[in-house]
Amino acid sequence: MKKEITVIFFLFYSSVNSSVREKRLVLHSSDDVFNEIQNLKLENANIKASLDALIKDTGSVYTRWGKTDCDGNATEKVYSGYTAGTPYDNSGGAASYICLPENPTWAKFVEGLQNEGAYISGTEFESGYSNTFNPFPKNMLNQDAPCVVCRSPRPTSIMIPGKTDCYSGWTLEYTGYLMSGHYSYKGGTDYACVDANPDAVLHGERDQNGKLFYFVEVKCGSLPCQEYPQGRELACVVCTK
Repeated sequence: MKKEITVIFFLFYSSVNSSVREKRLVLHSSDDVFNEIQNLKLENANIKASLDALIKDTGSVYTRWGKTDCDGNATEKVYSGYTAGTPYDNSGGAASYICLPENPTWAKFVEGLQNEGAYISGTEFESGYSNTFNPFPKNMLNQDAPCVVCRSPRPTSIMIPGKTDCYSGWTLEYTGYLMSGHYSYKGGTDYACVDANPDAVLHGERDQNGKLFYFVEVKCGSLPCQEYPQGRELACVVCTK
């Protein structure tokens, strides 16, 4: 009886061990290795395609004040339009310059001024043609200012006031002059980096005011006068990375 049990166990063990060896051989056959490599290559290609699509979809946008096109550095134009904002003689809090598109679409509206809300108007250059300071290549006095919204493939954009070049590792988009509304006017304003070679809106040379562009001068004291001398007009630069 003991011999029979031993024989049965031996046969069972041999059968199981043979099955394991057979499976091991199947799992490590040249065909399986080849297929596994192909699967890994396909998975790697899918991951690379997903990363490429993700990189392609990244980027940043900035407004180029005073221009109608985006120049160079792989930027693309989102839309162009008119620099606009709160009229200079309207009292109230600070209001940012915004870029209104050339071809608006309308929701519900009422014709005529209702005098029940805020106002918005185009923006004119009130600086740019004088004997003391005229940095623009052409006379921009009373010209209406265009704008263009640009998209860069680089995910970060920044406007740096008081600089004409970018810091190391950043890409130059454009240089210009820091401009804002006049300090004595009621209408609030912020600062905008206006292109150093601005365009003008076609037929926009009439002196109708609205929101205005003036150069920004330094008042030193709380600003160090050595680095920021009194009365100098500030430049600016837009950079991406």
